[in-house]
Amino acid sequence: MSSPESPPKAGATFLWVLGAFAGFAVLFSILQSTVTTPEDPRVPERLAAREEITKLQEANLTAMGLKDPAKKAEVFNKALTALKAKPVGASTQVVPGSPTQLKQAAAAAPATAPAAPAPAAPAK
Repeated sequence: MSSPESPPKAGATFLWVLGAFAGFAVLFSILQSTVTTPEDPRVPERLAAREEITKLQEANLTAMGLKDPAKKAEVFNKALTALKAKPVGASTQVVPGSPTQLKQAAAAAPATAPAAPAPAAPAK
């Protein structure tokens, strides 16, 4: 008689999967280090555009007076008071299960138009 086989260890599958994952990670890192991507030829153009945009934004902030912290606080407080003074509008959205939705569901459905009469049969 042959001896019964011992059951496989519970963690063996996990270790094999972990080892395969680590192996692919090492292979990926080796491939990444050997393959170089070409430099984008538009990088200097993009950096120049970025610098120009930054300068224009700084000029706009200075022209609006938002470089001075006191002026900036005054402008934002003015905007905040204008927003608080604006009345809240009624929302047309209805949340399912809310009291508004339940009222709308309980309300009578609008009357439908009567059906058109059937056409008369042709005379022979």
